[in-house]
Amino acid sequence: MRGMGRIYKPGWRDRKTGETRESPIWWIGYNHRGRVIRESAHSVNRTDAVKLLRRRHGEISAGKPTGPNIEKTTLSDLEEMIVKDYRVNQRKSIARLQDAITHLKNYFGESTKAVEIGSDRITAYVTHRQEEKAKNATVNNELSALGRMFVLGIRAGRVVTKPYIAKLATNNARKGFFEYAQFKSVLFHLPDDIKPAVEVAYLTGGESTQRYSLANGTTSTLRLAGFGSTQTKARIVKDGNFL
Repeated sequence: MRGMGRIYKPGWRDRKTGETRESPIWWIGYNHRGRVIRESAHSVNRTDAVKLLRRRHGEISAGKPTGPNIEKTTLSDLEEMIVKDYRVNQRKSIARLQDAITHLKNYFGESTKAVEIGSDRITAYVTHRQEEKAKNATVNNELSALGRMFVLGIRAGRVVTKPYIAKLATNNARKGFFEYAQFKSVLFHLPDDIKPAVEVAYLTGGESTQRYSLANGTTSTLRLAGFGSTQTKARIVKDGNFL
């Protein structure tokens, strides 16, 4: 095909007979980023080779990763990428990640090609996990891991697209909490020696692992250090409000 590359059947010379032989399988050859890529169409039908060559040129024109290696990327390859990403960024939730990956691999299979994991199979996975009585939040964590794996695969040029991944609804409404006016009423009846600690706990969300100190020498202003908290910076509480 002029201007697109070529379609051919590889040939070789038989060492015993000296005869030239030809493969029954069609191949394609095309240029990409200054190098020649040769790829089997895995078919004896020339039309299949033509379609493959046109698809590859479409991917190149769209600026997408292309080539036979893209379609060889497996779930195990994506797992390696996300584990490295977590370790490089020193994320503490790697144990939860590995648990999520275990469920994904048990269902899809670690050698499954990434291109074979589409939205329909992901929906089937969600149904499977619900049948196993997994909570929606747990399933969502697993879906988030899968989505991140595809994002990293795209960045690495190992995956072309990310399938649509729908998350499940979760009920995160907290129960058993009351308003500040109600809290003050309860505080009034507590012993004086524990009132300061209880009020600090209420104002800071109960983050008892935080170190706090008086700021400006006043009892109405507290400085909360980031140590032991999800916050990396110190926070200031003045008159019951975060500054």
